[in-house]
Amino acid sequence: MSYVTVVDDSPAGTIENLDRLMSEILPDPEGLAARYAGVVDGKLCIVAVWDSREHAETFMKRDLGPGLRQLLGTAAPTSPPRSTGIEVEHSWVR
Repeated sequence: MSYVTVVDDSPAGTIENLDRLMSEILPDPEGLAARYAGVVDGKLCIVAVWDSREHAETFMKRDLGPGLRQLLGTAAPTSPPRSTGIEVEHSWVR
């Protein structure tokens, strides 16, 4: 079952940093089906669609922290960003 995560204040901070993180540091995370990002009120917001909850949790707990440390150095957070997870029960795609 698909799983969606919503991060409303990514520590990556900018679209440029997100692009670098996801193309150079953490390319092609296992189970990531789609990602959408934009800036709202000065905060980088990211919506990711995963193949499963397990894929999302593995990425957030195992991969994201080291990736952010490589990107941001000592400015990286020590814990994963706050996110909301949604088990997809219904979807519609045009």
